[in-house]
Amino acid sequence: MFFKKSLCATLLATVALPVFAQGLVLNDNNLRTDLNWLNQQGVIQISTSTWPLSGDEIQRALSQAKVSNTTQQKVIASVQQALNNDNEMLKLGAFASTDKQNIPQNFADKEKARYVGFLEGNAGGESWDAKLRVNAESEQRIHDDSHVNFDGSYIAGKAWNQWIIAGQIPTWWGPGHDGSLIRGDASRSVVGVTMQRAEQKAFESKWLSWAGPWQYQLYAGRLKQYNAIPGAQIIGMRLTAQPLPYLELGASRVIQMAGKGQPHSGKAYWNAIIGNDNGCDTAECTGVNNPGNQLGGFDARLNLQPLINAPVSLYGQMIGEDEAGALPAKYMYQAGVDYSSSFNNMPFQLYTEWSDTRTNGEVRGISYTHHIYKDGYYQQGFPLGHAMGGDGQMYALGGDIRVDQMNRFNGRILYANVNQSNVIVNKAFPEEDKIKALDLTWTHYLKPSIPLKLNAWVSDSDKHGNDTGGSIGIEIPLDKHLF
Repeated sequence: MFFKKSLCATLLATVALPVFAQGLVLNDNNLRTDLNWLNQQGVIQISTSTWPLSGDEIQRALSQAKVSNTTQQKVIASVQQALNNDNEMLKLGAFASTDKQNIPQNFADKEKARYVGFLEGNAGGESWDAKLRVNAESEQRIHDDSHVNFDGSYIAGKAWNQWIIAGQIPTWWGPGHDGSLIRGDASRSVVGVTMQRAEQKAFESKWLSWAGPWQYQLYAGRLKQYNAIPGAQIIGMRLTAQPLPYLELGASRVIQMAGKGQPHSGKAYWNAIIGNDNGCDTAECTGVNNPGNQLGGFDARLNLQPLINAPVSLYGQMIGEDEAGALPAKYMYQAGVDYSSSFNNMPFQLYTEWSDTRTNGEVRGISYTHHIYKDGYYQQGFPLGHAMGGDGQMYALGGDIRVDQMNRFNGRILYANVNQSNVIVNKAFPEEDKIKALDLTWTHYLKPSIPLKLNAWVSDSDKHGNDTGGSIGIEIPLDKHLF
């Protein structure tokens, strides 16, 4: 009994140590896995469906952690280390791969070229945060107008629990592991402005507190190299709430509008916001009553741990093209289940996920396309929604295990039937194809602040045959002694 009390006291004291509070935490697959693992173990309550996350919100969740064993503390230490690594004042990194992966990207896959080198600088204070990341690329997978870019750079200010961010940062909306039907990060990041809460605390008002912890995200940006309508803009709105400790609900909406030859008056923007944008459906529809392309829908995650003490979550997403009766229509679907546990003090997570970007289960050439914005819901030919693009189906089984402080493995097996309508604007998968693949990654920390990632994949494509390949990536802090 004395031993158990001492262990718990030690764990709680460790959790009470200050956690670095930073402005933004950009998309990070290992970090998201750890936070979801802690959620499903009942240690913390935090939403991981809207990225970027706020460092303030992660700190708030960890400060209220309910730790009962050393495995849970191990995962919390992993989260703290990830925050510390992300805050290195100066960082150098490199990435190289054997060839292009002919499989849909997964969450937080940053590299958009075969060879990448980057230099990153971070600075910030209590009410501001900034990151400058300079990427040099060779043999680009997503062709850009330059081999040097600033993807991942931003400057942000905080006031009254609100962050306002300007820059080029990835976005992710939804509970899915491998894809989001409405805003994923398979394309290069859109340059724009984002606004969201720093901490997701519930309303203090008794009339609104029932909604529980909540978050919103608003953003507006301009699509790059959108040839069909140069200067096309994208406006996004997302709201999430956790009215019950075990239930998170989300609503998302995206408007693609403006650009050369398209309405951009105040009335056009207002009509788009209220959904009055279906005046007609031909290329000649350029008036204020038909200002843009819209997607919208809902998602949910049900955590069974508080209900039946099972470390399992069920999740789903429904996103519609167009609208009918003031609600989204022509739906795409996603559903999944994940499970978090441990084996011999090694925390692991397993998941299975299904995504369908067809239109109500039919191949109709509607998903991620539009009669005016003919380059579709893509930037530089790569999808702003799910990584496989429109009119596809994907089944995935994946997992992650943290062996010790210095090693973790994650991987997935997938089957995807992509671009079944042969839409030419989808440059990620420009023709119908059936792909089977095994994708594995080993992250080895040479030092706690120096992650080395080794990735290998094997795939079989109906159109391109068998393929094997690998990649290596490393990040090195320059503001600390390495040895």
